[in-house]
Amino acid sequence: MSIAHFGLTEHDSLTAAQAAASEAATASGGRVFTCVVFQQGGRLMLTTAFSYAFLVKHVVSDAAVKGGNPRTATNRPIDTSHVRSITKYLTENENDYILPPVTLNVRAVPAIHIPRGNFAMTAGFVVIGDETKFSVTDGQHRLAAIAKRSESLIDTDSPFPSDSISVVIVVEPDVARIHQDFADAAQTKQIPASLLAAYNTREPLNRVLTKIVDGSALFAGRIDETSKSLSKLSSAIFLLNQVRGLVKELLFQDYALSEASIPARSFQAIGTTEKQDAFVSRTLAMLGILTQHMDPWHAVAELPTSGGPANQVVDFRKHYINMTATGLVIIGHVAFEIEKNLDPEWRKARYLDLATKIDWRRNAQIWEGNIITGDKITTTRSPGRIAARKVMEAIGVPVIPKNPLIPQPTQEAISSEGVH
Repeated sequence: MSIAHFGLTEHDSLTAAQAAASEAATASGGRVFTCVVFQQGGRLMLTTAFSYAFLVKHVVSDAAVKGGNPRTATNRPIDTSHVRSITKYLTENENDYILPPVTLNVRAVPAIHIPRGNFAMTAGFVVIGDETKFSVTDGQHRLAAIAKRSESLIDTDSPFPSDSISVVIVVEPDVARIHQDFADAAQTKQIPASLLAAYNTREPLNRVLTKIVDGSALFAGRIDETSKSLSKLSSAIFLLNQVRGLVKELLFQDYALSEASIPARSFQAIGTTEKQDAFVSRTLAMLGILTQHMDPWHAVAELPTSGGPANQVVDFRKHYINMTATGLVIIGHVAFEIEKNLDPEWRKARYLDLATKIDWRRNAQIWEGNIITGDKITTTRSPGRIAARKVMEAIGVPVIPKNPLIPQPTQEAISSEGVH
């Protein structure tokens, strides 16, 4: 069906449509925006780009009050912490950021000029006057962060307010349908933690993570970097997020450190390229010793990364602690203590002991009464810490007693999704 039935102003050519739009804007004091006009779900829509300065002026926020009736407002209650996090992202990455398109709503059809023709989609020109106001269908918090960031830059020469964002404009006068549009636009799926870790390399932790995976004879080609959980029949040995838990232990001795704390902590620990390279080098050296001497890691490293022989990983995972996320956390916790020693030969000897003197089979006595309950691995933090202390005692790594006056971490679980 042609978009002409929406009552748009048609002209003999695109040039004529542009000239008419410019004339209308001059007469009304409005602005002309080049756009693409199309229909979707039986409604008229157009897409263009607005500068942040224009958005701040023309988009009206109508957020519901928490505890009130959301049906009486256009938008949901504002989440101030979400706005702060986006504002922080924009502030810290002003010259290297991206914001996805937002969806706006306008109650009445603005003046839209298009070339005449039986088109389902066409280029056109929309005239927007000072009196035209838009409401938000999707992107409420992005727009609030843009406004907050722009306000902080008043009286500066920052180019930020002149940046633009792609917008989709829906012509819809019915508030109930606007609410439905918001619900429909929210049908998204959370990104698996492993995939987010693979892509979000702004964090130094994630940058060293990918280098460690690529540089390790054990990990390279054997880490599932896209899934939320690891299938029992998977020939991958770990999720990327589980290896990230190992790295968090190596850096902070806390696999459950909150995600909000990680950027500041990682920048402090490995904020420079030199520090990152040194950390990767020492971690790969540690993994190299363990892979060469520890059961079953040395056997896994000899397997192809796919095909029938790679399925031996499934059996290894059933019988060995160090083929689980819990085992990785224990190794990372112990390695954090080993790395405190300045003597490289002492560190190397302890890693060799970790590989050869510890029985990593599930039925080994060292795991009884801590992480092993019956035939299952207990994934809470406290048993894992007890197991790590037993490993350190067995290989001669000093164990510093916990101060009972210092609050200890709460119980955290190591799930199939990785370490949280």
